[in-house]
Amino acid sequence: MDQRQKQRAEYKTWGKAYYHLCTDGKTSTLCHDEGEYVYLVNTISLIDLLFPIKVHAYEVMRSHVHLLLSGRGEDCVAVFDYLKKRVNTRLREDDHQTLPPGYGFKLIPVKDEEQMRNNFVYIARNASQVLGIRPGCYIFGSAFSFYSGVTRLAGSIRAGDCPVRELSRMFRTHTPIPPDRRIHPGLKMALPQGFVDMSVLYKVFPTAKEYEIRLVKDYEAYVEVAGQLGEEVVFSLEEARDIVDMELVKSGRSLSDLSREDRCQLAVQLAKRFRLSALTLSQVLFIPVRIVTQVLRSKQR
Repeated sequence: MDQRQKQRAEYKTWGKAYYHLCTDGKTSTLCHDEGEYVYLVNTISLIDLLFPIKVHAYEVMRSHVHLLLSGRGEDCVAVFDYLKKRVNTRLREDDHQTLPPGYGFKLIPVKDEEQMRNNFVYIARNASQVLGIRPGCYIFGSAFSFYSGVTRLAGSIRAGDCPVRELSRMFRTHTPIPPDRRIHPGLKMALPQGFVDMSVLYKVFPTAKEYEIRLVKDYEAYVEVAGQLGEEVVFSLEEARDIVDMELVKSGRSLSDLSREDRCQLAVQLAKRFRLSALTLSQVLFIPVRIVTQVLRSKQR
């Protein structure tokens, strides 16, 4: 039994709880075009119909998927196997390379409300970091429907108003689709307000303002979850400046008050906490990049 198989076996022993499931993101492409993104969202919408699992958030990316779930570990493993099987079926139909036999996932327990907030923030920001769009505005994720009235503008139809044969073609399953599920008529895609249990998000974020602030400003939460998942973190120059500004506000000092030595110490702290690169730190702290590089190297020894 290799390490991946041992990890799967351990996951299956875990009890009913909240979990962040993230599929491998460095070895394969899940979605090559819009149709495949829609297909994967529709697949996710079937999870609660086929497994004793609730979906609380999701985001479908080109190379990986994020799911915030509640259920038993063994059922989360079954959900991954189901997603992988469905993705491979679609990839074969579209003449694309299927996922490798060793394609896997990580299952991260979400143990308390603070971790829950962090994971909601991370999932909602994932596409934003890659695509340069506003956090929470990605159409192949659930975040655009949280604390939002915009979903009314897009328009939707009830599954119950669609012929059964059309639903079978749309979702590629004979599983009955609940009549109150909402579908985007143009994309033929299930909308999150029909299958995502949003009660947990509204519990940990009692107001829209609290959610919005954490979504935009909670850089540390993003880094923490990325570390658990083994994913890369890349902040823009604007975000790095915002991070510096927030740290300076906490200290009650301005950047002009800091000596070069103070700035170097701040660079070390920010590199450790936020994984900011030497070049980015040089640009936001106004220190020559060679100096920042030397300081970071000396602290790593």
